[in-house]
Amino acid sequence: MENSMLKRLREEEDEEYFKKLPAGYRFKPTDQELTDYYLRRKISGLPLPPNKIREVNFYSHDPETLTAMNNKVSSNEVEKEWYYFTSRERKYTNGSRPARKAGNGYWKATGADKVVLLKGKKIGSKKTLVFHEGKPPSGSKTNWIMHEYVSSHAPVRVRRGKEDMKLDNWVLCKLYKNSREEKQKHRTPQEGNGLECQEKVEADIAAIVPNKMAAAVSEPINMVAPPAYHQYEQLNVEPFNMNFEQDTNWIPEQDNPIPLFGENSNYYMFDKNPTLGGGF
Repeated sequence: MENSMLKRLREEEDEEYFKKLPAGYRFKPTDQELTDYYLRRKISGLPLPPNKIREVNFYSHDPETLTAMNNKVSSNEVEKEWYYFTSRERKYTNGSRPARKAGNGYWKATGADKVVLLKGKKIGSKKTLVFHEGKPPSGSKTNWIMHEYVSSHAPVRVRRGKEDMKLDNWVLCKLYKNSREEKQKHRTPQEGNGLECQEKVEADIAAIVPNKMAAAVSEPINMVAPPAYHQYEQLNVEPFNMNFEQDTNWIPEQDNPIPLFGENSNYYMFDKNPTLGGGF
Protein backbone atom coordinates (compact mmCIF):
# COMPACT_ATOMS: atom_id res chain seq x y z
CA MET A 1 0.00 0.00 0.00
CA GLU A 2 1.01 3.63 -0.41
CA ASN A 3 2.93 5.52 2.24
CA SER A 4 0.34 6.72 4.79
CA MET A 5 1.33 10.38 4.41
CA LEU A 6 1.11 10.31 0.61
CA LYS A 7 -2.18 8.45 0.78
CA ARG A 8 -3.64 11.03 3.15
CA LEU A 9 -2.55 13.90 0.89
CA ARG A 10 -4.09 12.24 -2.15
CA GLU A 11 -7.38 11.68 -0.31
CA GLU A 12 -7.51 15.32 0.77
CA GLU A 13 -6.87 16.45 -2.81
CA ASP A 14 -9.70 14.24 -4.01
CA GLU A 15 -12.04 15.70 -1.40
CA GLU A 16 -11.16 19.24 -2.47
CA TYR A 17 -11.95 18.27 -6.05
CA PHE A 18 -15.42 17.00 -5.13
CA LYS A 19 -16.19 20.07 -3.03
CA LYS A 20 -15.80 22.21 -6.14
CA LEU A 21 -18.30 20.20 -8.19
CA PRO A 22 -21.71 21.77 -8.88
CA ALA A 23 -24.61 20.77 -6.66
CA GLY A 24 -26.12 17.45 -7.66
CA TYR A 25 -22.90 15.78 -8.81
CA ARG A 26 -22.10 12.55 -7.00
CA PHE A 27 -19.48 9.81 -7.13
CA LYS A 28 -21.80 6.95 -8.01
CA PRO A 29 -20.14 4.58 -10.51
CA THR A 30 -21.91 1.54 -11.93
CA ASP A 31 -20.86 -2.08 -11.35
CA GLN A 32 -19.13 -2.07 -14.73
CA GLU A 33 -17.25 1.16 -13.99
CA LEU A 34 -16.14 -0.01 -10.56
CA THR A 35 -14.92 -3.35 -11.92
CA ASP A 36 -13.50 -2.54 -15.34
CA TYR A 37 -12.20 0.99 -14.79
CA TYR A 38 -11.31 1.66 -11.17
CA LEU A 39 -10.44 -1.85 -9.95
CA ARG A 40 -8.73 -2.92 -13.16
CA ARG A 41 -6.56 0.20 -13.23
CA LYS A 42 -5.69 -0.25 -9.56
CA ILE A 43 -4.58 -3.84 -10.19
CA SER A 44 -2.55 -2.76 -13.21
CA GLY A 45 -0.86 0.07 -11.30
CA LEU A 46 -2.30 2.76 -13.58
CA PRO A 47 -3.13 6.26 -12.25
CA LEU A 48 -6.72 6.98 -11.28
CA PRO A 49 -8.71 10.21 -11.63
CA PRO A 50 -10.08 11.91 -8.49
CA ASN A 51 -12.38 9.46 -6.73
CA LYS A 52 -13.83 8.52 -3.36
CA ILE A 53 -12.35 5.04 -3.12
CA ARG A 54 -10.21 4.81 0.00
CA GLU A 55 -7.29 2.43 0.40
CA VAL A 56 -7.65 0.54 3.69
CA ASN A 57 -7.43 -2.89 5.30
CA PHE A 58 -11.19 -3.33 5.06
CA TYR A 59 -11.47 -6.62 6.96
CA SER A 60 -9.61 -5.29 10.00
CA HIS A 61 -12.48 -2.96 10.95
CA ASP A 62 -16.22 -3.05 11.48
CA PRO A 63 -18.42 -0.75 9.32
CA GLU A 64 -18.95 1.86 12.05
CA THR A 65 -15.21 2.31 12.49
CA LEU A 66 -14.58 2.42 8.74
CA THR A 67 -17.17 5.10 8.05
CA ALA A 68 -16.01 7.18 11.02
CA MET A 69 -12.48 7.13 9.60
CA ASN A 70 -13.85 8.14 6.21
CA ASN A 71 -15.88 11.06 7.54
CA LYS A 72 -12.80 12.70 9.08
CA VAL A 73 -11.57 13.72 5.65
CA SER A 74 -14.93 13.76 3.90
CA SER A 75 -16.69 16.88 2.64
CA ASN A 76 -19.47 18.49 4.64
CA GLU A 77 -22.00 16.46 2.65
CA VAL A 78 -23.38 13.43 4.48
CA GLU A 79 -22.10 10.28 2.81
CA LYS A 80 -24.49 7.40 2.12
CA GLU A 81 -22.07 5.10 0.30
CA TRP A 82 -18.40 4.37 0.96
CA TYR A 83 -15.87 2.72 -1.36
CA TYR A 84 -12.63 0.91 -0.48
CA PHE A 85 -9.69 -0.80 -2.14
CA THR A 86 -8.44 -3.67 0.01
CA SER A 87 -6.60 -6.97 -0.06
CA ARG A 88 -8.11 -10.24 1.17
CA GLU A 89 -6.68 -12.94 3.41
CA ARG A 90 -7.27 -16.68 3.21
CA LYS A 91 -9.55 -18.27 5.78
CA TYR A 92 -7.56 -21.51 5.75
CA THR A 93 -3.88 -22.05 4.97
CA ASN A 94 -4.44 -24.27 1.94
CA GLY A 95 -7.86 -22.96 0.94
CA SER A 96 -9.13 -20.34 -1.46
CA ARG A 97 -11.99 -19.01 0.65
CA PRO A 98 -11.51 -15.45 1.94
CA ALA A 99 -11.59 -14.69 5.65
CA ARG A 100 -14.74 -12.76 6.58
CA LYS A 101 -14.00 -11.71 10.16
CA ALA A 102 -14.05 -7.93 10.53
CA GLY A 103 -13.66 -5.93 13.73
CA ASN A 104 -16.33 -6.91 16.26
CA GLY A 105 -18.19 -9.18 13.84
CA TYR A 106 -18.11 -10.84 10.46
CA TRP A 107 -19.49 -10.57 6.93
CA LYS A 108 -21.95 -13.19 5.71
CA ALA A 109 -22.83 -13.75 2.05
CA THR A 110 -26.51 -13.49 1.11
CA GLY A 111 -26.42 -15.56 -2.09
CA ALA A 112 -24.46 -16.58 -5.14
CA ASP A 113 -22.03 -14.24 -6.88
CA LYS A 114 -23.41 -12.03 -9.63
CA VAL A 115 -21.46 -11.93 -12.89
CA VAL A 116 -20.49 -8.42 -14.02
CA LEU A 117 -20.71 -8.15 -17.81
CA LEU A 118 -19.43 -5.52 -20.22
CA LYS A 119 -20.51 -5.81 -23.86
CA GLY A 120 -21.51 -9.42 -23.21
CA LYS A 121 -18.16 -10.44 -21.72
CA LYS A 122 -17.44 -11.27 -18.09
CA ILE A 123 -15.18 -8.69 -16.47
CA GLY A 124 -15.64 -9.69 -12.86
CA SER A 125 -18.05 -10.73 -10.12
CA LYS A 126 -20.02 -9.06 -7.35
CA LYS A 127 -20.89 -10.66 -4.03
CA THR A 128 -23.40 -9.16 -1.59
CA LEU A 129 -22.71 -9.59 2.13
CA VAL A 130 -24.39 -8.48 5.38
CA PHE A 131 -22.49 -7.56 8.53
CA HIS A 132 -23.23 -9.53 11.71
CA GLU A 133 -22.03 -8.43 15.15
CA GLY A 134 -20.56 -11.14 17.36
CA LYS A 135 -19.17 -14.55 16.50
CA PRO A 136 -20.48 -16.91 13.81
CA PRO A 137 -22.85 -18.55 13.46
CA SER A 138 -24.94 -16.82 16.14
CA GLY A 139 -24.05 -13.21 15.37
CA SER A 140 -26.65 -10.44 15.32
CA LYS A 141 -27.57 -9.21 11.84
CA THR A 142 -27.15 -5.47 11.19
CA ASN A 143 -28.34 -3.19 8.39
CA TRP A 144 -24.82 -2.79 6.96
CA ILE A 145 -24.53 -4.10 3.39
CA MET A 146 -21.35 -4.62 1.37
CA HIS A 147 -20.78 -5.37 -2.32
CA GLU A 148 -17.43 -6.98 -2.98
CA TYR A 149 -16.08 -6.68 -6.55
CA VAL A 150 -13.43 -9.06 -7.88
CA SER A 151 -11.85 -8.50 -11.30
CA SER A 152 -11.50 -11.29 -13.86
CA HIS A 153 -8.31 -9.59 -15.08
CA ALA A 154 -6.44 -9.91 -11.78
CA PRO A 155 -3.22 -11.93 -12.23
CA VAL A 156 -2.90 -15.16 -10.29
CA ARG A 157 -1.07 -14.36 -7.09
CA VAL A 158 1.92 -16.58 -6.29
CA ARG A 159 2.24 -17.46 -2.63
CA ARG A 160 5.57 -16.63 -1.01
CA GLY A 161 5.39 -19.49 1.45
CA LYS A 162 3.05 -21.42 3.70
CA GLU A 163 2.75 -18.44 6.02
CA ASP A 164 1.59 -16.19 3.22
CA MET A 165 -2.18 -15.94 3.77
CA LYS A 166 -2.91 -13.17 1.27
CA LEU A 167 -5.52 -14.24 -1.29
CA ASP A 168 -5.84 -11.11 -3.47
CA ASN A 169 -3.80 -7.96 -3.80
CA TRP A 170 -6.84 -5.83 -4.60
CA VAL A 171 -10.61 -6.11 -4.49
CA LEU A 172 -13.11 -3.25 -4.30
CA CYS A 173 -15.78 -2.95 -1.59
CA LYS A 174 -18.86 -0.74 -1.65
CA LEU A 175 -20.39 -0.16 1.79
CA TYR A 176 -23.81 1.27 2.66
CA LYS A 177 -26.73 0.91 5.05
CA ASN A 178 -30.05 -0.70 4.25
CA SER A 179 -32.12 2.49 4.07
CA ARG A 180 -35.47 0.78 4.67
CA GLU A 181 -34.35 -0.83 7.94
CA GLU A 182 -32.66 2.42 8.98
CA LYS A 183 -35.87 4.42 8.43
CA GLN A 184 -37.94 1.93 10.42
CA LYS A 185 -35.40 2.07 13.24
CA HIS A 186 -35.38 5.89 13.53
CA ARG A 187 -38.91 6.88 12.47
CA THR A 188 -41.09 8.92 14.85
CA PRO A 189 -44.39 7.55 16.23
CA GLN A 190 -46.32 9.72 13.75
CA GLU A 191 -44.20 8.46 10.85
CA GLY A 192 -44.51 4.94 12.17
CA ASN A 193 -48.31 5.14 12.27
CA GLY A 194 -48.37 6.44 8.71
CA LEU A 195 -46.13 3.66 7.43
CA GLU A 196 -48.07 1.05 9.37
CA CYS A 197 -51.35 2.32 7.89
CA GLN A 198 -49.90 2.21 4.40
CA GLU A 199 -48.58 -1.31 4.94
CA LYS A 200 -51.97 -2.38 6.34
CA VAL A 201 -53.82 -0.97 3.32
CA GLU A 202 -51.44 -2.75 0.95
CA ALA A 203 -51.92 -6.00 2.88
CA ASP A 204 -55.72 -5.60 2.84
CA ILE A 205 -55.71 -4.99 -0.92
CA ALA A 206 -53.53 -8.04 -1.47
CA ALA A 207 -55.96 -10.12 0.60
CA ILE A 208 -59.16 -8.70 -0.93
CA VAL A 209 -58.25 -9.19 -4.58
CA PRO A 210 -57.81 -12.98 -4.46
CA ASN A 211 -60.83 -13.31 -2.10
CA LYS A 212 -63.03 -11.42 -4.58
CA MET A 213 -61.87 -13.68 -7.38
CA ALA A 214 -62.56 -16.77 -5.28
CA ALA A 215 -66.02 -15.46 -4.36
CA ALA A 216 -66.83 -14.81 -8.00
CA VAL A 217 -66.00 -18.42 -8.81
CA SER A 218 -67.84 -19.94 -5.82
CA GLU A 219 -71.08 -17.93 -6.11
CA PRO A 220 -73.90 -19.73 -7.98
CA ILE A 221 -74.49 -18.42 -11.47
CA ASN A 222 -77.93 -16.85 -11.94
CA MET A 223 -78.90 -18.21 -15.34
CA VAL A 224 -81.37 -16.11 -17.32
CA ALA A 225 -83.06 -17.85 -20.20
CA PRO A 226 -82.64 -16.12 -23.54
CA PRO A 227 -85.70 -14.43 -25.09
CA ALA A 228 -86.35 -17.45 -27.34
CA TYR A 229 -87.54 -19.41 -24.29
CA HIS A 230 -90.00 -16.83 -22.96
CA GLN A 231 -93.72 -16.99 -23.64
CA TYR A 232 -95.44 -14.28 -25.61
CA GLU A 233 -97.46 -13.26 -22.56
CA GLN A 234 -94.17 -12.36 -20.82
CA LEU A 235 -92.85 -10.42 -23.79
CA ASN A 236 -96.13 -8.70 -24.69
CA VAL A 237 -95.77 -9.82 -28.28
CA GLU A 238 -98.74 -10.91 -30.38
CA PRO A 239 -98.43 -14.54 -31.56
CA PHE A 240 -98.10 -15.32 -35.22
CA ASN A 241 -101.33 -15.84 -37.15
CA MET A 242 -101.34 -19.53 -38.03
CA ASN A 243 -104.53 -19.46 -40.16
CA PHE A 244 -102.76 -19.91 -43.45
CA GLU A 245 -104.85 -20.36 -46.56
CA GLN A 246 -103.80 -23.59 -48.13
CA ASP A 247 -103.06 -23.48 -51.81
CA THR A 248 -103.14 -27.06 -53.09
CA ASN A 249 -103.02 -26.30 -56.79
CA TRP A 250 -99.36 -27.22 -56.90
CA ILE A 251 -99.94 -30.76 -55.51
CA PRO A 252 -100.04 -33.32 -58.37
CA GLU A 253 -102.99 -35.64 -58.54
CA GLN A 254 -102.36 -39.27 -57.53
CA ASP A 255 -104.37 -42.35 -58.48
CA ASN A 256 -104.40 -43.99 -55.02
CA PRO A 257 -103.10 -41.42 -52.58
CA ILE A 258 -101.88 -42.76 -49.25
CA PRO A 259 -103.10 -40.68 -46.33
CA LEU A 260 -100.24 -39.05 -44.46
CA PHE A 261 -101.97 -39.45 -41.11
CA GLY A 262 -104.82 -41.50 -39.77
CA GLU A 263 -108.20 -40.02 -39.27
CA ASN A 264 -107.84 -40.06 -35.48
CA SER A 265 -104.30 -38.71 -35.46
CA ASN A 266 -103.60 -36.15 -32.75
CA TYR A 267 -100.56 -34.79 -34.53
CA TYR A 268 -100.58 -31.07 -35.19
CA MET A 269 -98.40 -29.50 -37.80
CA PHE A 270 -98.01 -26.48 -35.56
CA ASP A 271 -98.07 -26.03 -31.83
CA LYS A 272 -101.25 -24.39 -30.66
CA ASN A 273 -99.29 -22.13 -28.34
CA PRO A 274 -96.03 -21.54 -30.12
CA THR A 275 -93.09 -19.82 -28.46
CA LEU A 276 -90.66 -17.39 -29.98
CA GLY A 277 -87.92 -19.32 -31.69
CA GLY A 278 -89.90 -22.58 -31.76
CA GLY A 279 -93.12 -23.84 -33.37
CA PHE A 280 -91.86 -25.79 -36.35
